[in-house]
Amino acid sequence: MRPSLARELNTPRPHEPNSLPHRLPIRLALAGISAVAIAVTAAALILVLESGRQNTSALVRNRSERILAAVVERIRMHLEPARDQSRFLAHMVADGTLNPRDEPSSVGHLSAALAGTPQVATLAIIRTDLRQVRVERQGDTVVTRSISMRTVPGLRDAFDEARRAGQPLWGELLWSERLNQPLVNIRTPLWHGDDFVGILLSGVTVAELSTFVIDEPPSPGAATFILHGHELVLAHSALAHTPSLFKPDHPLPRLAELGDQILASIWGQHHDEEVVTSVLGSRGGHAVDVNGTAYVFLYRELTGYSEQPWLIGRYMPLADLTGEVVRLERAAWLGFLAVLAAVGGAWFMGHAVARPILRLAQATAAIRDLDLEAARPLGRSRLREVDEAIGAYNALLVTLHWFERYVPQNLVKRLMAQADEKLAPEERVVTVLFTDVVGFTGLAERLTAPETAAFLNRHFSLLAVCVEAEHGTIDKFIGDSLMAFWGAPDDQPDQAERACQAARAMAAAITADNHHRRERGLEPVRIRIGLHTGVAIVGNIGALGRINYTIVGDAVNMAQRIEDVAKELMAEDDEVIVLASEAALGAASGSVVAQAVHRYTLRGRRDATTVVRLL
Repeated sequence: MRPSLARELNTPRPHEPNSLPHRLPIRLALAGISAVAIAVTAAALILVLESGRQNTSALVRNRSERILAAVVERIRMHLEPARDQSRFLAHMVADGTLNPRDEPSSVGHLSAALAGTPQVATLAIIRTDLRQVRVERQGDTVVTRSISMRTVPGLRDAFDEARRAGQPLWGELLWSERLNQPLVNIRTPLWHGDDFVGILLSGVTVAELSTFVIDEPPSPGAATFILHGHELVLAHSALAHTPSLFKPDHPLPRLAELGDQILASIWGQHHDEEVVTSVLGSRGGHAVDVNGTAYVFLYRELTGYSEQPWLIGRYMPLADLTGEVVRLERAAWLGFLAVLAAVGGAWFMGHAVARPILRLAQATAAIRDLDLEAARPLGRSRLREVDEAIGAYNALLVTLHWFERYVPQNLVKRLMAQADEKLAPEERVVTVLFTDVVGFTGLAERLTAPETAAFLNRHFSLLAVCVEAEHGTIDKFIGDSLMAFWGAPDDQPDQAERACQAARAMAAAITADNHHRRERGLEPVRIRIGLHTGVAIVGNIGALGRINYTIVGDAVNMAQRIEDVAKELMAEDDEVIVLASEAALGAASGSVVAQAVHRYTLRGRRDATTVVRLL
């Protein structure tokens, strides 16, 4: 293995101290990024929707204010000309142009004034001598009257009140017998010089007030009204078309008598006040449920036209006012649902991205640990970059499966655990094992090339399992021979004992396999095994582009020479013979049973070596 490869394989693992201390799963990282983006979007949505709700509510409140302001303005447009006309006539009396005692002249001036103000139904001068000159509109004609007022109670009090006021004064409603309805009236004191000469009475019919103030035609489910107090109706569309509603005993109809079920419910149990307040704010208004439909009543007080304030109002379905807010709230809910969908989508995308990456990370972790059994090919991904990474991983896995055929996997794992300096060549005490098949040359001549390869593959598989079970390292296969060693790269104090146990396991495996071979009519396999413990050079050895972690030296030669000695000692009926040097037997700490054979002067050596046979 190249040193650079060893360094690459020797990089810190995730659990090692110098790894990153804080790491997030990619699913949480993606979800976090998405959550931040979604939170910013949601915050902006909330601000926009709240601002929109407030603006919409403000528009609705302004619209309501404009409705009531328009009603008040129409009232003023209808009644103020009567006051202005009264002042004008009072100026005429003051400068002598109009003489209240000249009845023909007074009738002429009053008739002219009545023609100029169509909303005024009657004009009358009541003199201090208790005479009245009156002109009244009756259809398209004007009727004049001159009558005595001596029998009218409270007239003196009216004179005193007008004299003290010194200006036009709106009074309580008066009943007109001729017009059969109440009049909204204004009383103006008349002065000629310093003399108080009487009162100018100007009256506007309630029916005319309703006709002028109330919208025609009325909006569906909505109506404008004026209440005198809380129970009497002063202006309403019904009053403009139904004169029978006026009665001498109670000139103004009550709410229940009007025939407007919605208006009659104005003082009923209030609807959800929080909803109305959110739309109208603290201004005058409330909502009432009428036959399952909520109606909002908007109103304000108007003073100055009577001793008792008028209540100017309009009702309409609550939905007409809250429709914009409701639509905005629906948009808000849709926005929040979109945010929730975005959160779910972000989580799904995070899961979709994280799942293949997590599988890839787990698979590469298995490769990192050289656990190629757990490392499986991965399925493709719809994400291009992830799919490319998976493709590279699958290709790497194929390469590693070929790689493990030529490099001992256990050896690579143990090398990965070593530092680079421990892989440099060094002298170490190791135990070396050599095997050889007896009569392999003749056997190979009787087999075809594929049969020979199949035989060797099966034979080496049996032996390799025994070596790996004792944590040994298979160094190489040489023809029909196997070379393995213990004591490197890991320190193994019981290396000799492990090698002996592996040799015994090999003998048992060969014996068992021969039993099956005989059953199939095949000749048994006979092997020789040699063991020696001694000093060898261990480490990375080879050319620049081809390095092996291997052992060389006297210990290797000794193990091979001992295996050669087995040729002389192996009997015809022996299937396996295991010979070991005295050094290997001594290193096994007496746990291995052996029989001394002889002292041999091994090939290439001057001193004799004691060889034992393992039992």
